[in-house]
Amino acid sequence: MYCTVLSCSVLYCTVLHCTALYCTALHCTVLYCTALHCTALHCTVLHCTVLYCTALQCIVLYCTALHCTVLYCTVLYCTVLYCTALHCPVLYCTALHGTLRYFTVLYCTVLYCPVLYCTVLYCTALHCTALYCPVLHCTVLSCTVLHCSVLYCTVLYCTVLSCTALYSTVLSCTVLYCTVLCCPVP
Repeated sequence: MYCTVLSCSVLYCTVLHCTALYCTALHCTVLYCTALHCTALHCTVLHCTVLYCTALQCIVLYCTALHCTVLYCTVLYCTVLYCTALHCPVLYCTALHGTLRYFTVLYCTVLYCPVLYCTVLYCTALHCTALYCPVLHCTVLSCTVLHCSVLYCTVLYCTVLSCTALYSTVLSCTVLYCTVLCCPVP
């Protein structure tokens, strides 16, 4: 509880049954991290770099991430509420059974990100670039995307409700069994 971390470097970390309240991390570097049954409330992360991360049954509430870089990340049964990410590149990410609510992403780059059984509620993405992103069984509600570029995207069993896309570019996209409702695309 009430955790503050400044200029932190972590190597070969394993976390079990963790609860963090009012956590702030500045200039943090994490290598080979595994987290099980993790809960974070009111979390702020600045200048964070994560390499080879695995998270199981993770819950994040009121999270803000600035200048965050994630490499080789695997997330299972993850729930994120009220999350804001700024300048967040993600490389080689795998997400299973994820739920995102009130999610805002600014200047985000995603490379090779497979997503399975994902639910997104009230999502806003600005200046987003996604490369080779397969999505399976995804549900999106009230989504707004500005200046989005997607390359080599595969989507299976996707449902989109009340979506708005502005200045979107999609190359080599494959969509199977997709349902889209009220989605204006200029």
